[in-house]
Amino acid sequence: MASDLGMEEPMMSKKSKRSSSIGALVTWKRLAIVFIVISVVLLIALIVVATKTTKAEDKHHREGRPESNGDEAMKTCADGLLGPEKTPKSAGVFDDLTVDEITAVRDYLLNQTELKLVKYDKAVIKSNYIYSVQLLPPSKDETLAYLDGTGDKPRRRAIAVVFHGADNPPVVREYIVSPVANPTKYVTRTIPGVNRDFVPFNARPYDSTKETAALHYIIVQPAAKKLVKLMKESYDGYSYIQPACTQTFKCFSFIFTSPMGFSSDDRHSAIFFIREMTGLYQHPVDLTLIVDHAGADLKKWKILSVIYNNQTFASVDELVEKYNNDAIDKIKIPAPTKKPLFSSYERRGDPQPTKPMRGPELYEPDGKRYTVKGRHVSYMSWSFDFRMDSHSGMQIYDINYNKERIIYELSLQEAAATYAGYYPNPSWNNFLDSNWRMGLSSYEMVRGVDCPLTATFFDLVHMVGNGKPQTFRNAVCVFELNTGMPLRRHYDNNFIGGYSFYGGMPNHVLVLRTVATVYNYDYLFDFVFYQNGVIEVKVSASGYVFGAFYDSNSSPYGYKLHDHFTSSIHDHLLSYKVDLDVSGRQNSYETIEIGIENITERWFPNRTRIQKVLKRSVKSAELDATYKFNFDTPKYLNFFSDVKNSMGVKKGYRIQLEGILKQLYPEDWIITPMMSWSLYQMAVTKFKENETQSSCIYNQNGPTNPQLDFRQYLLDNDSIINEDLVAWVTIGMMHVPHSEDIPNTATAANAVSFFIRPFNYFDEDPSMGSTNAILITPSDKPSSGQKVQRYGTPDGPQCMPKKRDLDFNGKYG
Repeated sequence: MASDLGMEEPMMSKKSKRSSSIGALVTWKRLAIVFIVISVVLLIALIVVATKTTKAEDKHHREGRPESNGDEAMKTCADGLLGPEKTPKSAGVFDDLTVDEITAVRDYLLNQTELKLVKYDKAVIKSNYIYSVQLLPPSKDETLAYLDGTGDKPRRRAIAVVFHGADNPPVVREYIVSPVANPTKYVTRTIPGVNRDFVPFNARPYDSTKETAALHYIIVQPAAKKLVKLMKESYDGYSYIQPACTQTFKCFSFIFTSPMGFSSDDRHSAIFFIREMTGLYQHPVDLTLIVDHAGADLKKWKILSVIYNNQTFASVDELVEKYNNDAIDKIKIPAPTKKPLFSSYERRGDPQPTKPMRGPELYEPDGKRYTVKGRHVSYMSWSFDFRMDSHSGMQIYDINYNKERIIYELSLQEAAATYAGYYPNPSWNNFLDSNWRMGLSSYEMVRGVDCPLTATFFDLVHMVGNGKPQTFRNAVCVFELNTGMPLRRHYDNNFIGGYSFYGGMPNHVLVLRTVATVYNYDYLFDFVFYQNGVIEVKVSASGYVFGAFYDSNSSPYGYKLHDHFTSSIHDHLLSYKVDLDVSGRQNSYETIEIGIENITERWFPNRTRIQKVLKRSVKSAELDATYKFNFDTPKYLNFFSDVKNSMGVKKGYRIQLEGILKQLYPEDWIITPMMSWSLYQMAVTKFKENETQSSCIYNQNGPTNPQLDFRQYLLDNDSIINEDLVAWVTIGMMHVPHSEDIPNTATAANAVSFFIRPFNYFDEDPSMGSTNAILITPSDKPSSGQKVQRYGTPDGPQCMPKKRDLDFNGKYG
């Protein structure tokens, strides 16, 4: 037994130890599981407490801030204030003519047998035909009586420009037709400027359909047939003769210089040839026809001379004869062959960014914050109407802030570009773009490029140089923009390592935009409405520089941009009309010069002090009010009323010029009269119904004796004290084309603007009413963070932006 017991003892001991170890292990596992469960519970509890605490603090510190709803975040953004588009029951007083109205006016005039009109598609130069039809805005008195509730709605009238090529002598007349819906009456209009009811025929604006066709058949094609050999040998196989050139894809087109002549008594142009390639404006050659195309009798149109390789010939025949006999200096200019073509938009160079990525885009978390009804736009405290003049461009009317009229009319009047050079192209080019249909040249814009994805677009209707009205889709846009810059802000330093408060407001603005592509150049016209009562008027330039043939003779006027290609020095000058009504129509104008005074120090009589001082000068008459910038005498330009603000200061709005350019030509130079508005950075006149514009479509081709010389407005020297005043503003920029303008001029650094801004008009900054402002103050308990006041504005994502596809067809008609 003993031996048995002695043998079992160790066996029992091992078993007992193993059981004890297993039990301990199980116990520890159970304890671990319990610990994990307890930890998870505590973590959940901690998260719940933290969340409740955060919400409590958020509710305490962020007064007026609605809580975000996670379920709402993925919903598509609402339309906001815009809502479904509603067509007004009747046209607004400033609305452009509709397709039906233009058609009715056209058909009515065609039926007036005494006018002897020919339908546009059947007309030739020596015909009487309708060139354009558009709205004639009603008179200011009549319109304000209606808007202010004291008069009837003005009748809608049209203005029709008619070329009377069949008359002897041929002339241009304008007719006022009414009522536009069902016309029953027309009268001959006295055209603004020279007091007459006609314009000389040679001063008419260029009709790109009729006159181009006539020049083709009468001048260019016959000459080109004789020049086939010269063209092909000199210019790498290119010619003007079709269809032969189209089979080889080596065709010339032609462009001509402007003005067409030096007065309304002649009509001369230099026709030069360009290769039909992408960016054709950058592919001119050195072959030019000097042409007389005056009058309506095409039999009298003729070539005056020909320029080839810097040599002048009396006729095409002389050039051909001498070319064939090797009696002249010949030239060979190969066409560019490198791909992609330097004048194209095909991507080249290092990719930016290296991996394609989308850039930032606008987002409207609560939908649109502006409303549109027809052409009437309301945004925050602003409201206005707009229309598009087919010739001169954008016009904005009845601009109100807080339901008080600030401006009756803010409109583009003219865009000029004057060139220099060795050859007729470019030295004869001095363009006035109203002649080239600047308003009609606002073509379709691309969503997401020309205007943000969130923009609202408008169609335009024009009938100019066409037999029927044409619709231009998406030619104007309006959008709200966060500029990325605060409108106002301040960090209030307490100078002990902290702050007393931070206050700020993002700069949200409303932008009304159109882009006019006047042949080679693209002008982006912006009208920007700020929430503090400021309006910015801005133009940015892009598009192709106007090309000219380059050789050593061209170097004083520009740089070589590519083989045989240059673009010469030129300026861009723009004229705007600003009809201010500051607290009513009775206003005065003053300059506030920031001068210098040298005085005895008031507090230390033995010392002197030189300091700035304000020198106010109320201008009494128009000639006294012309403004030419002088760095030695900086001035504020203020339009004010006798109505005073709460501080007893007369309410005013001032014009601040940010794009000043001096007109370099003397007043007696041949092109100055046609654009005499450019002599002044600003002029001020008394409002008159017969002084509605600073330029006109007839000035381009009558430069020395234009239909409208702006200087005539000033000669009567009317009083401008307590009168209805109009400011005529000129802005501009100089452009020396350089290699970075290839293929296109960029908008960056090629923009100018002016501001129309309140000057003691309000008692304080009117944007103080904005609920988009933010005020941050320290909490009473330093450990609790800060108090954030958002004034009820939601915070955080609220919706998913709508997907907007690229919808562009580029067509009009």
